[in-house]
Amino acid sequence: MQTFLVVSVVLLWLLVLVLGFLLIGTLRALGLLSWQLEQMQATATRHVGRSGLRPGQKAPQFALPDTDGKQVSLQDFSGRRVLLVFTQGGCGPCERVMPELNRVSRAEDLQVVVINNGTPEATLKFATEAGARFPVLTQEHFTVSKLYEMFATPFAFLIDERGIIRSTGIINNRQHIHYVLTRAGQGEDLAEAVGHGKEGAASDDSASSYSSTSKEFEHA
Repeated sequence: MQTFLVVSVVLLWLLVLVLGFLLIGTLRALGLLSWQLEQMQATATRHVGRSGLRPGQKAPQFALPDTDGKQVSLQDFSGRRVLLVFTQGGCGPCERVMPELNRVSRAEDLQVVVINNGTPEATLKFATEAGARFPVLTQEHFTVSKLYEMFATPFAFLIDERGIIRSTGIINNRQHIHYVLTRAGQGEDLAEAVGHGKEGAASDDSASSYSSTSKEFEHA
């Protein structure tokens, strides 16, 4: 009888573990689906040529001033992967995602660069309040956004060492950044390098961590 009880308990715990793994897999799948739906909404073409440059295309070059007034170009990071993020004043998710971008920027083979649309003064305030550990550049009148054909924010382009766009997507939270990094064909390697491995997974926010959605601005 005692042996039967022990076996029953073991089987019960095995069932709990299996159900737990299935639940985790389901939640991850739902998070990815939610992100993909947001992605579709953000890139819905209200206007021709505003769906964003696609993976496989060459990333357009640019040169913009950073918060110190120094000109920074995409060419400066040649030979490194670049996570190029577009932000905009008045975009709540842009502010809330900055701490996660700070964490991502610690990866040795990944350079985070943010392009903020606004005045130099507004960009300096934005970068200072966020404690940005990476270049935050100023564009006015969406000059570079037009080159990348994307106006929803916060939006990221993962660019490889040869200047080719490998992955794109809205990044309202940590999980969204994880999706952009892993969709680039790098598997889990790059995600783990920036803290999205097993340790990070335990503290990952759900896809709805930041309730505000990405923002799109109207332009002439």
